[in-house]
Amino acid sequence: MKEKISLKLMRPSGAAILHGVMPESILKSWKKLADEVLDKKITEWNPSLVGKIYDEWKIPKLLYKDYKLENFINLAFYKYAEIWIDDWIYMENLSHRVPEERLPQFKISVTLGDGWINSMKEGEYNPIHLHTNCDLSSIFYIDDYTGDKPIDNKRTDVPNVDGHTNFLFSSQQNGAQLKYNTETGYIDKASAGIPLATHFDVKPKAGDFFIFPHWLMHSVNPFQGKGRRVTAAINYNFNFVQERGSKLFSFSPRELRRDAFDEVNG
Repeated sequence: MKEKISLKLMRPSGAAILHGVMPESILKSWKKLADEVLDKKITEWNPSLVGKIYDEWKIPKLLYKDYKLENFINLAFYKYAEIWIDDWIYMENLSHRVPEERLPQFKISVTLGDGWINSMKEGEYNPIHLHTNCDLSSIFYIDDYTGDKPIDNKRTDVPNVDGHTNFLFSSQQNGAQLKYNTETGYIDKASAGIPLATHFDVKPKAGDFFIFPHWLMHSVNPFQGKGRRVTAAINYNFNFVQERGSKLFSFSPRELRRDAFDEVNG
């Protein structure tokens, strides 16, 4: 009997974020893959990244197949691509008002980009950033350690957000200014009580994963303790293929042309 992948679409503030929960067998495979990447340390990846994390190592693409993760990853990203094109068609059709049976049809092609393992230790963090040269980004939580005690143990009026991932939508909402650590660039604990319209806070949980648009700003807070917080980050590209008579037209989400509706409007 195949294990099911739990998927849930969230829109904390407009941007579509796909939250998934891996089957236990998939999480075990991720842990084995991460152990191999961190043990062999083939390609150091932190010079290519903004994170203040020492252990960031590129995942050789063959390992996805070796650990039977390739189909799982492709399926998760394909599901997000389906959501993306459905949203785009819906929004465009608000002005075009094409009958449902004549809506433009697309086939989806997904392509795996770079992926890497982050092994985050005490005091390390990721400043606010986005991912480039891709359409979609992701975080897969492999080990969810976030410290033994809060860094700011004097603050009792807001939740502890050490080791949390923060997705940033706006720096200000209803006059409430989002707090930054000005030296490092991650979202400060004092922002935890500000409405979620400004940011979306994620507490790591092993087995959870999130897929989101490449342009969505995010950061990771530091923690203190002797454990490690392990995640995988993977970028993906996808294209849409549209048949127009005897011809095929292929374009990425960044190139999607509005004349796709012109074809059905005549």
